[in-house]
Amino acid sequence: MRLKRGALRLLPLALSLQVAFAQEAPDTTSKPTERLDDVVVTGSVKKTLKKDSTNTINTLSAEEIRRLAPISTADLLQNVPGIFAEGSTAGEASNNITVRGLPVTGGYRYAPQLIDGLPWFEEPEVPFMNNDVAVRDDLMTKRVEVVKGGTGGILYSNGLGATVNHITRTGGQTLEGGYKLEVADYNFLRNDFFLSGPINKNLTFAVGGFYRTSDGLRDTGYTADKGGQLRGNLVYQTDDGRTEVQLHALKINDRTAFYQNVPFQIPAISQPGTPANPVKIRMDQVWPIGIDFAHGTVASPSNRRFRMIGEYGEREVDMADGIHPNFDIYTVKLSHEFDSGWTFDGGVRHSSGSSGFNGLFTGNDTTTAARFNNARYNNDVLRFGAFYPTATGVAAYGLNGGARVADSAYLDFLIPFITTTDAKSTSVDLKLGKTLQWLGEHRVTLGGYFTDYSNKQNFQQSLLVSTIGEHPELVDLRAIDASGNPVGPSVTSNGVMRLGFNGYLADTKVKGEAVYLHDHWETLDRRLKLDFGVRHQTQRANVVYNVRDQTTNLTPAGVVPGSTADTIADDEVLLPGANQYLNSKVSGTGWSLGGNYSVRSNLAVYGLVSRSFRLPSLEQLNQLQFDPNAPGSKVERIMQYETGLRFYADTWDTQVALFYNKFTPRDQYVDYRDFTSSQCKQAGTVVDINSCPLVREFYRRGIQNIGLELEAAWRPRAVKGLELRFNGVIQDPKVVDANYRTVKEIRVNDVVTGYTFEQIGEDGRRPRRLAQVMANVQASWDLKPYTGLPFKPYAKYTYFGSRFSESQDVNVTLYPAYYHLDGGFIWDFNKNSAFQFHVSNITNRLSFTEGDPVFIDLKGPNGATNRGVSRPLFGRTVRAMYTYFF
Repeated sequence: MRLKRGALRLLPLALSLQVAFAQEAPDTTSKPTERLDDVVVTGSVKKTLKKDSTNTINTLSAEEIRRLAPISTADLLQNVPGIFAEGSTAGEASNNITVRGLPVTGGYRYAPQLIDGLPWFEEPEVPFMNNDVAVRDDLMTKRVEVVKGGTGGILYSNGLGATVNHITRTGGQTLEGGYKLEVADYNFLRNDFFLSGPINKNLTFAVGGFYRTSDGLRDTGYTADKGGQLRGNLVYQTDDGRTEVQLHALKINDRTAFYQNVPFQIPAISQPGTPANPVKIRMDQVWPIGIDFAHGTVASPSNRRFRMIGEYGEREVDMADGIHPNFDIYTVKLSHEFDSGWTFDGGVRHSSGSSGFNGLFTGNDTTTAARFNNARYNNDVLRFGAFYPTATGVAAYGLNGGARVADSAYLDFLIPFITTTDAKSTSVDLKLGKTLQWLGEHRVTLGGYFTDYSNKQNFQQSLLVSTIGEHPELVDLRAIDASGNPVGPSVTSNGVMRLGFNGYLADTKVKGEAVYLHDHWETLDRRLKLDFGVRHQTQRANVVYNVRDQTTNLTPAGVVPGSTADTIADDEVLLPGANQYLNSKVSGTGWSLGGNYSVRSNLAVYGLVSRSFRLPSLEQLNQLQFDPNAPGSKVERIMQYETGLRFYADTWDTQVALFYNKFTPRDQYVDYRDFTSSQCKQAGTVVDINSCPLVREFYRRGIQNIGLELEAAWRPRAVKGLELRFNGVIQDPKVVDANYRTVKEIRVNDVVTGYTFEQIGEDGRRPRRLAQVMANVQASWDLKPYTGLPFKPYAKYTYFGSRFSESQDVNVTLYPAYYHLDGGFIWDFNKNSAFQFHVSNITNRLSFTEGDPVFIDLKGPNGATNRGVSRPLFGRTVRAMYTYFF
């Protein structure tokens, strides 16, 4: 059974299911969602209370996750203060998050996602394989814990900003289970389940997962999301409780759509944006160009399938594959307490499989067909002048001999990013611990960490030409003569203008070892708790890298070049060049010192100073983004200073943190084509920029940030059942240094007429895509004490301040602050089952989470506006969920 957008035909089924169940289970709906006296395990060598932690830790319980109803990992993490998640606007996977002002590089570079204390893949920043693609919370998720800095950087790899630990449900001595049916108004249908309990008195089990299909949060015109995961575990514990063995297995095979920027236009600007006078995007002065901001997308059945060519021959691409992780993840964990008092804890995880990335990016070229085709004539056809002696222009036609596209229609480039990744990762974490008595109690832990992972990628782009409207259609471009008749070879091949260009092949193998020492010291009648830690880690990498930079004519045999049977779409295919190699060895050392003092049983103050490090990521390694023999740092480092207090009572919980971060980057670089070189070739009236030599210029981009985080919950006695929650951050991140130059196109009416150098200076600027203010307010109210009805309405208000598209000093564009209002209700039929109704973006707020700068020479279709591309919020969506627990 499937849903039409705006219909909830599965609701009667969900409501009727509740009559089939009669057993009772514990009622969790009326409990506080999170308390400072909760026990946490992340960032600690022993179970501890949240209020006793020596660094900031935030938790999200299963009940809170249920109420928040996130559509993705990023959507969930935007409820953690200090984390900016871009609204899940990419879809259910492959979103970006940033932590406490650290630079935006894409993905989860500074916030690794762990499952039960171990990474599912060792490296959290892999191009086209974001760390969230295989981390999907479902009914098997017990809770999520987030540690920022401090011990996170000592006990785990890459915990420079935050370490996110998704903790899995395990079985107990009571049989338990749960089922959730979820539907939504975009033809969304999802089933979650779990079952756990005893096998005997020593052995327990848990198994669960989800399966989901949908048409997508944006209207692609085909099934956009399909798949799920299955996971389970066995836990064996000896009679004396001193030995425990856990076996975990997880299988994920899922496909989700990836949504990118859409075109927009604003009133004409008279000059480029500057730091003192940026171009300010105002949502009441923004108009879409063909694509609806709320639910539209450039993806459509017309551009779902197309062909690409390369060193492999020819292939058909299916964009419906989207983000496609297919992994098997196996884990063994062992803990044992010896008679001597020493303890051993070990974990081994092995992940293997593949991840596909078929994402459709939007070019910043949306304009009328008349202007678009004129640019194609000047920039493309004239380059092959010998093929078109009588050509005077270009026209667009529907595929397969379709009608000519009207000059007033909108056309643009669509750029598919097609990547296949084969990946393996083995991580081993071994710890020896001992409790010692000296001026209090010390829990001393010596750890060894070993990792071996590989990543083999094939990335290639193509270039499509499409109408821009409700359902974009691919078009063919043909050169025409003065009479309007097609002449010479087709400019495109079934809508594809470049059958294969740009990209790389990379085969990377990495091994690493780390040793760490940690002392958790409790003294002064356990009122003072201190954490000391140090970690040293080494990385050895071997990379074989091939850039797609060899321009090759792949006109098929038997086709006469320049004839009407020919196409120039295959005349400039970029194939991989010669192998390039990287053999590197890099190491880093970090340390942390933190303390927590209990002023009273419900009031504590804490402080932290730490120096963490980040070794080169797979993105840097895969693309040879550093020279191991060149001077300069290959390791990123951050100094973190933090102090705060925690207070909790029956009616009030508060956590306040004041932090200062000083981020020292690795050497970075910018590549540009030197258009002044004599090696450049002419292409019509300008040089062929792709024929010019590639120049690499190194620079540094540091970040300094000071901020204040607040997390609070209030449960007033005067209003039974009401809970108000707040979390927010005020920060002031700034770029340090970062001076370099780039190449800019000079355009007149979308025709490239030349190139120029632009000098970039970012010192003192706010980094791109980072807000200074973020806030999250939640309210829930259990009305049962007043009405006798088990009914709980709730709402959430999320606010993100304005953000710059880039931190450069040219074309400075400021995107506006926006808010997001969500809400709904939970109706508990009994202690077993409940119905939930949830509306996301209740006010149908239209805004952008991120976007490109607005350039003065890119005019809107009518020539009287300026255009850009940006990623908008999803429009209003309606969801309904039925859950049953026993």
